Amino acid sequence: MEIELKFLVEDQIARDRILQDKHLEEIAQEGSREEIEMEAIYFDTKDFDMCKKEMALRVRFENGNPIATLKWGGSSLDGLHVRGELNVPVSEDFASSPELSVFRGSEIYDEIIEVAGDKQLFPLMEVKCIRKQMMVDTGKSIDAVSLDVGEIITPNGRADISELEVELYSGEKEDMILLGRELALKYNLKEGNKSKFQVGLELMGYKG
Repeated sequence: MEIELKFLVEDQIARDRILQDKHLEEIAQEGSREEIEMEAIYFDTKDFDMCKKEMALRVRFENGNPIATLKWGGSSLDGLHVRGELNVPVSEDFASSPELSVFRGSEIYDEIIEVAGDKQLFPLMEVKCIRKQMMVDTGKSIDAVSLDVGEIITPNGRADISELEVELYSGEKEDMILLGRELALKYNLKEGNKSKFQVGLELMGYKG
């Protein structure tokens, strides 16, 4: 399960200052700061069978390391995203011929096979960004605070990415939300109710 708050960072000054925030510095886990180069490809069948069932399959290279991710269901309200998520490390050539069998044995496997079965999967879009991330420990929750800057690339156009994500790793959800709202108020951030994938689908003209 993925639980995160997403905010749009439209101001350059805020973008430069957020991860240097005094409160974040005070609760940051030592040595947790990192910068990750991320390149993701999203896949579906030619008939968008997975999209129709609110499922998303991506293969993302994080500093060159490939991870297959399946997301499903969930909700988004006031910037809070809650959904199922499954991550599986894969080989470097997996993105050239992705197979749903990599999720065999998981809680979602039977459902995803029913939806897409052995149909061929095609790339829909790419997402390229630089993620600056740190882990924080408030005493009530451990959270990842990430700033993503990059772009979404589709056959029908591109969209810039500039967003802050606060994701709950463990502890109290309400505490994570409190931290996210504090940052949003301090840096005048707008709630982001669309995932990168949803933005890409809109660029492609997908109506569902």
